[in-house]
Amino acid sequence: MAFLHEPAKEIPIIAEPDILVAGAGPAGIGAAVAAARNGAKVLLVERYGFLGGNLTIAMVNPMFTFHDVQGRQVIRGIAGELVDRLVEHTASLGHVRDLTFDNASMTPFDPEGMKLILFQMVREAGVELLLHTWVVDAVTDGSKVTHVIVENKSGRQAIQPKMIIDCSADADIVAKVGAPFKKGRESDGMMQPVTLFFRIADVDDQRLRAWMKANRELLKDSPTDEQIDSSQAIAFLGLQSLIKQAIERGEFPADAAPRILMYQLPRKGQFAVNTTRLQGIDGTNANDLTRAEYLTREQAWGILRFLKQYVGGFEDAYILDTGVQVGVRETRHIVGDYTLTEDDVLSGRDFEDGIACGTFAIDIHPPEGELQVYTGSGKAVYEIPYRSLLPQGFDNLLVAGRSISATHAAFGSARVMATSMAIGQGAGTAAALAIRNGQTTREVDVKAVRAALLAQGQYLLDERAEVVQDEGLKLETSGGSTAEASHFNPFAGRES
Repeated sequence: MAFLHEPAKEIPIIAEPDILVAGAGPAGIGAAVAAARNGAKVLLVERYGFLGGNLTIAMVNPMFTFHDVQGRQVIRGIAGELVDRLVEHTASLGHVRDLTFDNASMTPFDPEGMKLILFQMVREAGVELLLHTWVVDAVTDGSKVTHVIVENKSGRQAIQPKMIIDCSADADIVAKVGAPFKKGRESDGMMQPVTLFFRIADVDDQRLRAWMKANRELLKDSPTDEQIDSSQAIAFLGLQSLIKQAIERGEFPADAAPRILMYQLPRKGQFAVNTTRLQGIDGTNANDLTRAEYLTREQAWGILRFLKQYVGGFEDAYILDTGVQVGVRETRHIVGDYTLTEDDVLSGRDFEDGIACGTFAIDIHPPEGELQVYTGSGKAVYEIPYRSLLPQGFDNLLVAGRSISATHAAFGSARVMATSMAIGQGAGTAAALAIRNGQTTREVDVKAVRAALLAQGQYLLDERAEVVQDEGLKLETSGGSTAEASHFNPFAGRES
């Protein structure tokens, strides 16, 4: 490979915030808002022209999951406030029952409403924004990251923060400074596949419900008429046998997920489809991402043709839009002071330094093969320890979101958006308290962090927190037939 040697340049320092948050996905939103509300001067840098990360850029829908199997809400705080504001804005129905993967709840939303509400929340908190800006490098001095280099239409610039929260989803700053990380599963580094979400419009809701009743044997757990009729938002999973036949006839994209998974959205006649799938993609490799963008869009049109031909209610449907970019599930996991494990998740473990809760299943879309791993959601509520946010070797750098220190299997639970926002809130609160008290990331008093989180509406285990329970979200079915759903549970019997 040939190289070009770039001459040295003087880079202007454009900002000196207390805290720089890199990436405005769910974790970045939680981190920036929490840090600002706790008194820190916060700069939030985002490469797109709007906020939300996978919520809006990749249009991943719905949000999972706020409730355990008893209908108790265990993710609250900033994430809970976001949902309340979406409902007030008619951009979400709120938390509703799910008929797909044994989740106690799902939270569908309108992505355009999401963009507006997120802008309002960060601006009201006093967060400074810098959009259309990429993080491209970082400068260190011993155990401290002194500067982060960014580029945008204004050129190459430097930011000099006291503390940094890497919410890039790919641990980009961690990689730039040389802190240790791993990719994918431990045995071979393979990562979960990417998916391009797309929205379908002009679906006839009543015809679809009638079709589901007439073809319930093709759906997971063969839902009853009452379950179908009472669903505020249809959650649709199944058709594996029908798709297998369609693939043999060339009527369904062979590389896509071998089942249909889709969710009704708040706007009439709209569904979010989670069925495209492309394995063998590294989300930190531009060539891989380029290939994924056009191949998954080809899949989307093939999936639409299948739905129009075989599923009632889709006769006049069309693709409203696709994600701005393909949705990436997994890339780098930092090597932190503690690595969250599948045993921690399945046993519902609490930690003295827990800063957020999770209750979603271990959900692993297959790096190879067809069958998806799914343990069933909400069977245990566990905590994410603060130590899993601490990259080794640096004392003013935190990580929040999907790239925290976790095994491939544990990550399959902690990666979802409600949990990521809760982790971000924990990181932002810790960073703000550290700044206030002149401490490093490892010196901060985690008991004080937990107290601050509880005071600001978050839920943590082994603390006196008000029980928020929705009887209508108690899980009625769990572990039923998955014959048409293309998933299995290799951890059966290990859940608490």
